[in-house]
Amino acid sequence: MIIKMEKRDLYLEKTNAQMEQYNAKLAGIRAKANEVNVDVKLEYLNQVEKLEAKRDGLKEKYEQLAKAGESSWADMKKGTENALNELKEAFSKATENFK
Repeated sequence: MIIKMEKRDLYLEKTNAQMEQYNAKLAGIRAKANEVNVDVKLEYLNQVEKLEAKRDGLKEKYEQLAKAGESSWADMKKGTENALNELKEAFSKATENFK
């Protein structure tokens, strides 16, 4: 039981750290949007809104996972991992568009 809790805590820490990294990336994209012309800025901000929605979805899944009991942990973890993968993919696409 203790080992499961340690693994769970480590997973939550790792996921939280990844969310913080994406928050920093979002802040960087938002800052960059202020440096470009108006037409491009609108595109940047549109992408930021989409990324923030995905990030918020991940945050919601993470919070549910943190509260989940042992019986629902595995299912909740899969949902969190899916949300994290969607966010990673969205960031990859968005950063490609901004190059």
